[in-house]
Amino acid sequence: MISTKQGEFREYGDSTGQRGFEVSDVFQKCYRFLENPYAETDGRTDDRALAEAVYTAISPPANSGPWMEVDGRRILQFGSNDYLGLASHPAVRQRAAEVAAEYGIGLPMGSRLLTGTVAHHLELEDKLARFKQTQAAIVFSAGALAMMGTLAALCGPEDVLFIDEFAHATLKFGARASAATIRVFRHNDANHLETLLQRTQTRGGRVVVVDGVYSMQGDLAPLPDLVDLRRRYGFRLLVDDAHANGVFGPQGRGTPFHFGVQDEVDLHLGTFSKAFGTIGGFVAGPYEVITYLRYHAPTYIFTKALPLVVTEATSVALELLEKADDRRAKLWQNTRHLQQSLRDAGFRLGETQSPITPVLANGTRALYWAYQLREKFGIWGAPAAYPAVKMGTSLLRLVPTALHEPQDIDYLVNSLTAIESSLSLGSLMPVI
Repeated sequence: MISTKQGEFREYGDSTGQRGFEVSDVFQKCYRFLENPYAETDGRTDDRALAEAVYTAISPPANSGPWMEVDGRRILQFGSNDYLGLASHPAVRQRAAEVAAEYGIGLPMGSRLLTGTVAHHLELEDKLARFKQTQAAIVFSAGALAMMGTLAALCGPEDVLFIDEFAHATLKFGARASAATIRVFRHNDANHLETLLQRTQTRGGRVVVVDGVYSMQGDLAPLPDLVDLRRRYGFRLLVDDAHANGVFGPQGRGTPFHFGVQDEVDLHLGTFSKAFGTIGGFVAGPYEVITYLRYHAPTYIFTKALPLVVTEATSVALELLEKADDRRAKLWQNTRHLQQSLRDAGFRLGETQSPITPVLANGTRALYWAYQLREKFGIWGAPAAYPAVKMGTSLLRLVPTALHEPQDIDYLVNSLTAIESSLSLGSLMPVI
């Protein structure tokens, strides 16, 4: 065994005892990362220090509302996905407190197929099926587990998965775990998808997987176009509505309802960690498919059941979400205000069609925006650089909620405008 700065190498020989090849330690990449953890920046020392300052910032526990306190300082929050403000809703918190007082925070113990299923899980699943107007629904302990487990269970080596290039990472992981053939089509390009469908021959099934709302770009999947292709090519259509539930469609039912094509979407996937304000995930669809997932989705079978305290809080949140037309109206009012104000100030927002507001930048400029917003103006946004976005670009992801007020948005836009003006003059670079 040979020790190096990067790790260890093990020497292997053949059956005759002769020295063979050397195999490097899988930990090498970890050591290299610590030597240069922000190699994805343009390589400048100040960029790496800035990235570390931005991405290692510690958020306070109470970070769901428009305002939060960090080290005794009030901070305006625009980095949350708590679209309707339900994470801190008194009714949700009260129900969680009641259940925690009676049962604690960890019960029930066990996985859903063993000792973990309680009546409360089944009641929530019934509510979700009615919410999505499907025959059945299944609840997972996290949104990521719902996405990965569904694809891993449904698809196999003879099947072909067609997936949007910007689909969420959990869908891509699930696709790889399924062992199906994967075909990636250009983002929201139904023509490219059709070309791939025409060129791909298989004895197995064909499945198209998209996000209802794309989490970085903020745009919507062209579901009417995809449904038209579904009618002609006979594939199954799966929609991850993580960022659409509660926001789009009548009663917040999601993008298929927004477009009026809900009956032609085969499976509706979602998470509770956005508009619901809790944690967990679900899949809604035909009874036979949901039952199959209960016995075949590895992330359902081999994971502890969703805690009762979260299950009950989510059930209350779902009831509130369906009735939250006033909050949805306020969310969209704030969204229009923010996006129009940013465009008027000269910022590029891409093709967003949702409250997700990506302010686009070249290089690592968005990291500087985020750092200056937090340190100088007390505003928290969420920057993204490569590999979350294309090399040589970055963005500042801003999300208004139903709880923001017009003056909050004006303060954000004015602050970002001031930072950009100073950056253009070179007075704020470097900032570390």
